[in-house]
Amino acid sequence: MFAFSKGPAGSSTYDRVAQKFQDGYEKMRAAIEMDELTKHAGSIQEKLRTAELYKEARSLLKEANEFNIMDIPETRRSEIRDKRQNMMKLEKSAQDRLIAICNEVDPNVKQSRSATVGPSRPASAARVTPRPTRATAPASLPMHQNPVNRAALLNGVDKVIGERLLDEVLDNTGVRMDDVAGCHSAKAALEEAVILPALNPNLFKGLRQPVKGILLFGPPGNGKTLLAKAVAGESKQMFFNISASSLTSKWVGDSEKTIRGLFQIARNAQPSIIFIDEIDSILCERSEKDAEVSRRMKTEFLVQFDGATSSADDRILVIGATNRPHELDDAVLRRFPKRIMLNLPDEEARKELITKTLKKHNMMDGLISSDIRYIASNTSGFSNSDLVALCKEAAMVPIREIDRSKLSMTDGEKIRKIRASDFDTALRTIRPSTSQKIMSKLSDFSRSFGC
Repeated sequence: MFAFSKGPAGSSTYDRVAQKFQDGYEKMRAAIEMDELTKHAGSIQEKLRTAELYKEARSLLKEANEFNIMDIPETRRSEIRDKRQNMMKLEKSAQDRLIAICNEVDPNVKQSRSATVGPSRPASAARVTPRPTRATAPASLPMHQNPVNRAALLNGVDKVIGERLLDEVLDNTGVRMDDVAGCHSAKAALEEAVILPALNPNLFKGLRQPVKGILLFGPPGNGKTLLAKAVAGESKQMFFNISASSLTSKWVGDSEKTIRGLFQIARNAQPSIIFIDEIDSILCERSEKDAEVSRRMKTEFLVQFDGATSSADDRILVIGATNRPHELDDAVLRRFPKRIMLNLPDEEARKELITKTLKKHNMMDGLISSDIRYIASNTSGFSNSDLVALCKEAAMVPIREIDRSKLSMTDGEKIRKIRASDFDTALRTIRPSTSQKIMSKLSDFSRSFGC
């Protein structure tokens, strides 16, 4: 019933989670077998041993449930969700049986105190000492960042919708603000809205209350999504990573319920952050040609974001990212008072990004500072992602010089270092991906509506 199919190569997180689920199931099975043998005629010591097995099984099942669903390969997520639901049911059964054993051993042990306990060690009269444990966390709920238990998060939210939304929570992404080259105005705005209020909330009240909406716009590949990952990695707040697929549904009315549930969970966990990538795909300008479902979804989002049901004291930050800000509805723009353009990197930012990319992969040895300045001066109009692609292409030049017959026997340490001439070769292949037409539209929007 609980056997896992073999994961794809490299899916270490999937293999680790699958093994923990299997270990928890095996321990649970051992506890049930011993419980059947000792339920009616077992001694106190045997029942205490059974309780210990249930306790160990619950501990393993809790560990198995603590992972980020986004770290699981996409083809395996549905399988892991099903297994997690089964394990949660097993853990609940173990908890119920643990309470029953505690009451059999010592009827004076209160059930209200034993709801989340496991037996510790027998004291006089074989008393079982209850020990509180933390609440079971959903797969992607970062326990160290949000001390809110699962029941509190889902208060006032449809359970099915709430479980799905909790899968969109990002924990530690491994990205920091320093990893993002340039984007200084966006970093400053995010620091004011997220990091500084957390240091001293009493200072940020009234007119100093942080903004509730930040719109990041600009040409593709310039760090909008990466900045959001950096916020998720550095903030101590619950971070929801939302896309169009997270909110839409084939069932009539489900999209509005999902949006309402999203903001309710965010309120329950505040301070919290909702990041919506490609926000133009959800909240584009309303028109008579809109489908009824799309219109209702946009209206519900606007009402929940800043409507009669919202509160001025809510500490919920909504970050939107888009390449097409001119397509957003006017009411949406009003709810994002800070609209920041992430422009193409200037020469200094390009130097910084190229240096960081090469150092990250230990490929700076064959280059000097003048080489980096030369490369940066010849890449005007390149986006951040274009520069990363350029570095990858330059890194392939030494590989292409190796004879195919000798490639399998070549030691990676003996490949020659990257030279500035390799970037000249790469520039013949890698060209800027942002057209002047796109930049003209974005610049016009920035002049009219940007900060």
